[in-house]
Amino acid sequence: MTHYFAKFLLLCTRLTGFPRPVCKPLPTPFEPKDSKYTRLGQGIIKEAENQQGSSGFYLLSNGLDAFVTRLSLMEAADQTLDVQYYLFHKDVTAKLFTHYLVRAADRGVRVRMLLDDFGHYGQERLLRALVEHPNISIRLFNPFANRKLPYLDFLTRFSKVQRRMHNKSFIADNQAAIIGGRNIGNAYFSADEYFNFTDLDVLGVGQFAADVSTAFDLYWEHSLSVPVQALQRRTIKLSLAGARRKLARHRHYKSSRAYLARLADLELVERLKDGELTLYWADSELVYDHPDKLLNDSADTRGHLAPTLACLWQEVTQEALLVSPYFIPGDEGVATFANWVAKGAKVTILTNSLAANDVPLVHAAYARYRPPLLAAGAQLWELQPSGKKSRRSRRFRGLPSSSKASLHAKTLIFDRKILFVGSLNLDPRSLSLNTEIGVFIHSKAMAEFASEIFLAELPEHAWRLKISKEPGSRTGLDWLDESDPEAIQRYQHEPEASRWSRVRAWAFGYLPLESLL
Repeated sequence: MTHYFAKFLLLCTRLTGFPRPVCKPLPTPFEPKDSKYTRLGQGIIKEAENQQGSSGFYLLSNGLDAFVTRLSLMEAADQTLDVQYYLFHKDVTAKLFTHYLVRAADRGVRVRMLLDDFGHYGQERLLRALVEHPNISIRLFNPFANRKLPYLDFLTRFSKVQRRMHNKSFIADNQAAIIGGRNIGNAYFSADEYFNFTDLDVLGVGQFAADVSTAFDLYWEHSLSVPVQALQRRTIKLSLAGARRKLARHRHYKSSRAYLARLADLELVERLKDGELTLYWADSELVYDHPDKLLNDSADTRGHLAPTLACLWQEVTQEALLVSPYFIPGDEGVATFANWVAKGAKVTILTNSLAANDVPLVHAAYARYRPPLLAAGAQLWELQPSGKKSRRSRRFRGLPSSSKASLHAKTLIFDRKILFVGSLNLDPRSLSLNTEIGVFIHSKAMAEFASEIFLAELPEHAWRLKISKEPGSRTGLDWLDESDPEAIQRYQHEPEASRWSRVRAWAFGYLPLESLL
């Protein structure tokens, strides 16, 4: 609800206002030793022996394992942990995550946490307590000037604060890194009782991890990155000891037990330390927006990752699989996909249905592009919120199995040769306003594997759209449930969406907001 409220506030009239707090970054005297000699480093050296490709990769599609892998890496780290996130929720998984960061800091590991100021849900009191630890540093990116009522900045400094750091990265000892679509919160790790995101991360070692570490340092040292203790706010102080007690209690919550049990059983990181984890080794290209993007005009594309994506799009010849939860292709995107189809490529797109989308404003902007996309020959699928348990591969569980689900993975596969995983949505906000990060993995084996599982699972978890042949159809579209090929179900309006949701989306579609979404 908070996220939706913020989306609404982003629509307020553009005004100017008072400046952002400015301070000199605090020093970080810790100088790590050569991380090759850490436990992770030694295992990765063994992994890399006789391998082709500069980096090794492992897909993390299951929410439980994605979270526990992060905890395992915290336990395995010897020197450094760097974490960068857009949203850091105030729930059990976030508290458990923080507890393990403190455990690492207690062992002498240097911990740096960089959070977008929009997404920490007012947890400054906790964050201020944590930085009392000599090994923990926390900075907030693009902070709000009004510390008491930050959302008022959307009225007074809209052009500045509407642009956010959407990056997500996790780095242990500069040796192993995780990037992808997941923020830190219950819904991203299959821990919410009623609603969960289906998402995808990738764990990588080798040159990839070094590149992610370089990107983190660029953001950490940027002028928009401000130490939390430099942002004044009058609150009742929480001590570090008090924070420890609060965090430790979450280990005993019923909702934490599954993660702690899995932490004891999951051998992924142990196998990585022993040099025995099976990875896809390949060359890769890490792409990310320069943090100056938030300071420059949105039309200034210097330092943007979008031009790199555009260059790769020109090379598509046979097949493109596009997964984007918030999908607003624009006329230019529709023309690109139509050009691919005209040249003989098969284009398959998966996005959220109205019933699965947690941001109805985005769905309203996307809806008008459905008829031209279908007319151009693209296959368009929309996620069903009531996911069915897959009967297929349990290794790549990228599609949902919860009773209520929403797509959050951001994945592209080109010609079954290149796989992209990152934080980038195919919408104007990701491409022009926020900062993003992602990796292009040049692995035919990895892209082929992901493609086959993805296409096989689509009919079980998504509706396929087609242009309706029924005269007088209100939407002009049909939604087909093809989970049972012998009993295909057809819907002529947005399935599983209430009448109010459909009316609201129709009304939102008239608002001139596409460039902000």
